[in-house]
Amino acid sequence: MKEKLRSLWQKLFGDSVRAFGVVSLVFLASMAIAPAKNFFSEWRHYQHGYLSVIRNRSDANTLRRHFQGGIQQIWLPDLGVVDRCTSCHVGLKEPTLTDVAQQPYRKHPVIPHNLDQFGCTICHRGQGAATTLAEAHSSTLAWEQPILPAKFVESSCGQCHRGPLQGTPQLNLGRNLLSRSGCVHCHAVKLPDGSTVKATDDPPSLSHIADKTTREWIYAWLKDPQAYAVTSTMPNFKLSDADARDISAFLIANSTPVPGDNVTLPAKASSDPIAGASLYGESFCASCHAVQNAAGNVVGGDVGPELTRIGSKVKPEWLQAWVRNPRVYDPPTGMPHYRFSDSQVATLTGFLLAKTDSDLLANVHLDAATPEQIAHGKRLVSDYGCGSCHEIAGVKKPENFAPELSRIGSKPITQLIFLQGMQHTLPDYIAGKIKQPRAFAPGLKMPQYTLTPAQIDALTTALLSLNDRSYSLPPSLAVAAPPESDYQPAGKAGKLMTDLACFSCHRINGHGGDMAPDLTWEGSSVQREWLVQFFKNPGTLRPALIRRMPKFNLTDGEVSELTDYIMTVYQSPSVDRDSMPLSGYSQGEIELGKQLFYGKYSCQGCHIVDTKTDKGYIGPTLTQVGSRLTAAWIYQWMKNPQALRAGTIEPNRAMSDEDAQALTAFLISQKGGGKQEAAKK
Repeated sequence: MKEKLRSLWQKLFGDSVRAFGVVSLVFLASMAIAPAKNFFSEWRHYQHGYLSVIRNRSDANTLRRHFQGGIQQIWLPDLGVVDRCTSCHVGLKEPTLTDVAQQPYRKHPVIPHNLDQFGCTICHRGQGAATTLAEAHSSTLAWEQPILPAKFVESSCGQCHRGPLQGTPQLNLGRNLLSRSGCVHCHAVKLPDGSTVKATDDPPSLSHIADKTTREWIYAWLKDPQAYAVTSTMPNFKLSDADARDISAFLIANSTPVPGDNVTLPAKASSDPIAGASLYGESFCASCHAVQNAAGNVVGGDVGPELTRIGSKVKPEWLQAWVRNPRVYDPPTGMPHYRFSDSQVATLTGFLLAKTDSDLLANVHLDAATPEQIAHGKRLVSDYGCGSCHEIAGVKKPENFAPELSRIGSKPITQLIFLQGMQHTLPDYIAGKIKQPRAFAPGLKMPQYTLTPAQIDALTTALLSLNDRSYSLPPSLAVAAPPESDYQPAGKAGKLMTDLACFSCHRINGHGGDMAPDLTWEGSSVQREWLVQFFKNPGTLRPALIRRMPKFNLTDGEVSELTDYIMTVYQSPSVDRDSMPLSGYSQGEIELGKQLFYGKYSCQGCHIVDTKTDKGYIGPTLTQVGSRLTAAWIYQWMKNPQALRAGTIEPNRAMSDEDAQALTAFLISQKGGGKQEAAKK
């Protein structure tokens, strides 16, 4: 063998000429590897495939002119982006390729951004500089951030857009869940602008809980909150019987009474069996509260707690006091003070107390609590961080109770622990942690939520948007969220509006809810007489909506106080309500406006003027708009509705002054007909 090797060596390298020739051949072969590899590269294969796809198309010549061979690159140094994705995805910018479904030749869906301005990886993640499919889309030893699954791509919008965004329903839902499901009570979430995500839910104070309910109910609630209310956002802490017993013992023992939050009224409930249900409906309680019906469907709003089994929870004396005036027990509550009469209070509480579940507390039997159990219950309350959500007398709100989530969307995979069988990606970890939080290690305290798969995906999307890139973006790309003000109205009217919980539904000057119309410019938009009558007996402006303004049984003095304040304070600087008359328009103007309404602008598609023929249920009915709105407001609304109420779905028609004037004349003539005049008389 040695002889053969020696002979071969002699043949190849026996003299300098042969040695030079052999080395030259080896060098030439190695030099040929790079061009050969380039010739057979994946991106070249896809480019050849693209040319085959477009070969027989009618627009082939145009597409070939647009085609650029070789490696394509987008370099955005301000964003730290180097993308070569278009080396394979060569048809992204071609609008005529809508019929091509094959990847990587499909056109990019329509988005409000230029691809050259942002590149690909800022939205889709992955390794932009890579030129092979595996390295670009998957995690490798040198790159652990794979391409983002399509169902989470909305998270990338959240890197720049800090507030709600049209076109990203999943991101919007996830952010809403993050703030109203208790997450940020325990987890701090700091935003790039220096602010923090604030909780929008309102967990009740437990400092006076014994006035409201019993120890047995607290025990059942702690064991399984959803057994009482299927819509409850309270998570399940998987407490043992002993732990639930001791926590309930502590909460009852620690409770202090509130003077006046338990009353026994002399008035009796109505003998009419449907009076309670009627009063519940007339008061539009379902706008905020849900009830599970006989079919198992949950019907109603989600602003307040579910009332399906309220009779099994509350004490009758407490419920009567609460319905009479909820601010005695909970001054900052979002529940309005209805000013019910004693007989109405008795009727409504009787209706609610009948909503019981005999099985809820059937197996709950608790002995008198011992001092040791109460002390243990207090320790458990601290250990589980109950004070993060609830006010509890003698229990301090814990700081930094759970890990901060400000940059969870960029957390290195090397710092994560994955369950067996789970894909080693950040989205899978986050979704798994939300779905089964205690499966990752023994002794974890994060409770079990009852979230649907869609809600888990939405929360994962919101959390993925909290990443390093959102902090490093140029300030010019950041779109701030609409600022939330702490506006509070002043004087007697302000106290009335607080008592009526107007901000639970309405938004004014950047503060409040979104269930009902924004009232910031209400004084410029409505006529005083209409507002007075509306406060006394609210009617519906949108017949198709279930949620309505309830009747608050206001006195004439309270109505005048509120009306004067609204008409004086809530005025738009761009609308002079007295600049246009409420009557006196020529018949020619009115007729022209009618033709524009039904012809050129087809307003009847969304609104109703003629109740016999119009079918528009999207916008408010306009049958009495001439008695409700001011002419100046109608005119300015026709010209530019978004300038008066940002976010309205009313389109801006770029209407001429003449058309706006004619439509105003037509609409202001809609006074409601003879019925309204008879009612006034």
